[in-house]
Amino acid sequence: MITTERLMIKRINHDGDGQLAKLLADPTIQQGAHLLFSGPQPSSFEVDFLLQTGHFYAIYEQHCPGKIVGLLFTQPSELAGEGAVELGYFLAPACRGRGIMTEAVRGLTAQSTQLTVALTDKDNLASQRVLRRAGFQLVKQEADQVLWKKVSCSHG
Repeated sequence: MITTERLMIKRINHDGDGQLAKLLADPTIQQGAHLLFSGPQPSSFEVDFLLQTGHFYAIYEQHCPGKIVGLLFTQPSELAGEGAVELGYFLAPACRGRGIMTEAVRGLTAQSTQLTVALTDKDNLASQRVLRRAGFQLVKQEADQVLWKKVSCSHG
C-alpha cells in the first residue's frame, strides 16, 4: 500500500464489492478511458477481466478508507520500449478539481524505478495538468493524442 498526505493507494485484482463497476458506469469515465462494456454498467466479469490487463491500484481518501474514488493502472508500454510502463487513471467526477489525482500519480510514480509514460487525448487538458504537476514532460504531440514521460528528479 502507498500512502500520501490525503490518500491510500492499494493494488487490486478483483472487484469484490462492486465499487469499481459503479465507478466505471459513469459515462465520463468510460469516454475518457476509452472503455466499452456490454451495457451502461459493466458486469463483474467485465471489470475482473479488465483488472487482469495490467496492474491496477484503487485510490481511497484517508478520511473515507472504504470507498474507492479512483483508479490508477500501469501496463507494459509499447510506446516507450522494453521495461517502460504506460500509466492511466480516472477519478470519480465528484472528486475532481481537488488535486487528488495529481497526488495519486505522484505517490505511485515515486515508488517506481521504471520509465513511466502516459498518453492523453489532445483536448483532455485536465489530465495534461495532472501529468505536468506530477512531474511529467511532453514528449510528442500528434493529431489527437499527446505522449508524456516522467521526468527524473530527486524531489516528489
